[in-house]
Amino acid sequence: MWKNTSSHASDEDDNENATFGFLDIVFSWSLKDVLNGNLYRNKVKKIPETFNSPTDYKNSFITPLLEETHSDLYSSLSTGVSHAPFCEVTKVERDIKEFRLPKALFYQLSLKSSTNVDEKDVVKYEPEAGDLIAFTDNRPRRADDLNTQRCPYTIAYVIAPKDDFSGEILILSSKCLTEFDFKKDNTKKMFAVQLMNMTTNIRIWKALNSQTEGEHLDLIKKVLRPCLNSGENCKICISRSKSESSFIQDDIIRAQNLNESQEDAVLSSISMINCYHSNTKLIWGPPGTGKTKTVACLLFSLLKLKTRTLTCAPTNTAILQVATRLHSLVKDSLEYDTYGLGDIVLFGNSNRMKLGSHPGLENIFLDNRVKNLMQCFNPSNGWKHTLEYTIQFLNDPEKEYVSEIGPKSLEDFAREKHRDVLYLYFTHRHASDKYIDKTFEEYLRESHKDIVKEYNESFMTMEEFVKKRFRELRERLKFLIQTLYTHLPKSFISLATVKIMFRAVELLRSIGISLYNAKFKNTLDENEKESIPACFELEVSNIEIAEFLRILTLLSSSISLPELNGRVPMEKFCLSNACLILCTVSSSIKLYTEGMTQVKFLVIDEAAQLKECESAIPLQLPGLQHCILIGDEKQLPALVKSKIADNCGFGRSMFERLVMLGYKKHMLNVQYRMHPSISLFPCKEFYDEKISDAPCVKEQSYNMTFLEGDMYASFSFINIAKGKEKFGRGHSLKNIVEAAVISEIIKNLKKEFIRTKKKVSIGIISPYNAQVFEIQAKIKQYTSVSDTDFTVSVRSVDGFQGGEEDIIIMSTVRSNGSGKVGFLSNRQRANVAMTRARYCLWILGNASTLANSDSIWRKLILDAKKRDCYHNADEDKKLARVIDDVLFELELLGESESSFKKLSLCEKPEDDSSSSRTMKPRGSSMRLMNQLRGVRSLREDMESLL
Repeated sequence: MWKNTSSHASDEDDNENATFGFLDIVFSWSLKDVLNGNLYRNKVKKIPETFNSPTDYKNSFITPLLEETHSDLYSSLSTGVSHAPFCEVTKVERDIKEFRLPKALFYQLSLKSSTNVDEKDVVKYEPEAGDLIAFTDNRPRRADDLNTQRCPYTIAYVIAPKDDFSGEILILSSKCLTEFDFKKDNTKKMFAVQLMNMTTNIRIWKALNSQTEGEHLDLIKKVLRPCLNSGENCKICISRSKSESSFIQDDIIRAQNLNESQEDAVLSSISMINCYHSNTKLIWGPPGTGKTKTVACLLFSLLKLKTRTLTCAPTNTAILQVATRLHSLVKDSLEYDTYGLGDIVLFGNSNRMKLGSHPGLENIFLDNRVKNLMQCFNPSNGWKHTLEYTIQFLNDPEKEYVSEIGPKSLEDFAREKHRDVLYLYFTHRHASDKYIDKTFEEYLRESHKDIVKEYNESFMTMEEFVKKRFRELRERLKFLIQTLYTHLPKSFISLATVKIMFRAVELLRSIGISLYNAKFKNTLDENEKESIPACFELEVSNIEIAEFLRILTLLSSSISLPELNGRVPMEKFCLSNACLILCTVSSSIKLYTEGMTQVKFLVIDEAAQLKECESAIPLQLPGLQHCILIGDEKQLPALVKSKIADNCGFGRSMFERLVMLGYKKHMLNVQYRMHPSISLFPCKEFYDEKISDAPCVKEQSYNMTFLEGDMYASFSFINIAKGKEKFGRGHSLKNIVEAAVISEIIKNLKKEFIRTKKKVSIGIISPYNAQVFEIQAKIKQYTSVSDTDFTVSVRSVDGFQGGEEDIIIMSTVRSNGSGKVGFLSNRQRANVAMTRARYCLWILGNASTLANSDSIWRKLILDAKKRDCYHNADEDKKLARVIDDVLFELELLGESESSFKKLSLCEKPEDDSSSSRTMKPRGSSMRLMNQLRGVRSLREDMESLL
């Protein structure tokens, strides 16, 4: 891979390493530059297969990254700006500490609490860190509205989200902004419009422009240098790992019932721990083969072996799946509640992760851990202070009562709480002989009975004080104890100490119950003082209190907490001492912190969905020795918006590159998701029949029937020969006939669900967004958010990657005489769509169009016919009637067959004037349509009655 040459970083490289070097380039683009789709066309070069040095490797991605960013911004401005979220700015101020001309243009923005625009499509927007925003004096309808005489094109990068105290947002602007308080001049307005989020791209930029030589690049050098044992177990060092493998095999693998391929994947990965020759392994995880389970078992094994490991995935969804499975696995193995979870930490954007739908993960989430541990470390009311006060309180509760409460007199109470009444008392004494001889207390009891009542209600006896204070201390101690054994790494708190903690919690409960029923004396009895706090009667066990005091003293000396002040040091403490760290790939840049404990193992899940340049972020971590990539290049790769960047190989993953270079993939070869009739075609077409069906999917119970008829068997292709493709939103296609058929199927499934109460989840997939919107509108009446037993999810193919449902219905949309299917022919997209179903997969489409496409869909049609899984939609009377109704409506609207043929051949939407003439129905046609709808409604009512 590497040629025997070397290169050195130039001064320009050092400048590019600046934190905001990337922003300098983006800020330099004028609005004309942004709207120029060919700005980088002649600058982007194809990413090569071999490189002169690691520096050349990283530099090859820099221009494509700029093109991808430019393409994303171009898309936002040219097509999305009218729908972009925005907010009103009420104040702009320089950040006094950071503002420095000519480039450090830092400002603080204040926002209006809610927008004053009444349009229904306006979404309340609050800029987040990483957002790129544009300023405008009015709500923009098109890109030109961002460049007016009053408000020239100005963009800014959001450095930090809204401050909780000041409510201000820190930004870095591309140009100087006029400092102005807009509240003082209602005639002037300024709006901030969201264009895109640049967080990931900036992190990639930093990784590509990091130091060019040294240990940070060691693993990249090794990974990209093919060797004889690429991806295979190292025979030189394998003997050293036999003891670890034996331990893992006995303790974990058998307990999790892994199949042979999963077991081999875990053991071969573990064998790399003590190896200095084999540094990279590829685990190939086709759909439904238990990839997440395998990853969780691998991580659990690394945890047992105390191997510090970073686990990444491209998205929050993917990393949460791994974290959830790992947490469940670890939780079941814990001996004492949540003790041991402190060795695992998950971090990321809490708002985007939505941890509320993942119970238990709050115990390993960094933000939550830091918040709770900061309470323990707090010197004023934390762990050490609470222990000391509790010991002091139990030894002499009356002293605490006197010092904190004390038996206040009515006069003292009034002087403290109602000083104005004291003034009235002296005034009345001088003004009337009635009060001349009365004391202040007598005056209060006679003239201010409301204060006397308040005094009587607020007076706390010693018994009330002791019970209340012990109850508060009990809850505080329980929280602190649970926080420490949950969130502290095991290296800071031993099992013996945790056992003592659990005994302390038992005693807290026991003493609390006894104390609740205890009677109190009013004074201390000196004879009892040595044995038990004298205010307690014998209902409170002297032995239990004495034991509890000994335990508190022991805990005070056995747990030594480091002195950490502030959130940042606490985060570093948690990350440095965790054994397993989980985050998105781009978020792993957080581990580039001075003094951070080095990571030895890197595990990247869904690695085939990750841009190769993004993997450079974790691959350059200091001390990293081994990398395990888990993925499937046969499914969809990373999304690249720029065709220019995509054509140069920017979307290729490191996983795919290593496969291309000859690295051996360890394949997971048993699938647990799909009914055998569903898995048959994709396993043969995409995986050379190397995947077998697990016993569970072959059982009779897996033959689920949701609707009657062969058309609704486990797998079927439903031919809709009369489908009509047309342009919907933007340049996306839709097929109203297919959408109507799907709506009818969903209606029938809902009726069957109401009859049987059999829980079912349904996924509807289409490669075209316009069809997704069309189907969502059609089936809305049959779905309900509150009905968790009958769920319907409608998404694009890309949006369904990684998902699975009981039933999958796919709408292929394309219906034309020329066999054009566009990006539907993409094999990776087809693979994803065909492998999401558990029990039933029903594919809808025009068989003639698909068969003439000379794509994978032709093979599917032939396979369906060969297996008697091919059906015509009009075989079902209900579907036939729905198709006829839709075609009749389309005919009334003037959408004739010829217009569809023209649309299919030219692949362009008609202009607005032509569309208006064609689409507008005449009065008689509209009356016929209304009559048709009335007949259809009556027919449906009769069917429901029958």
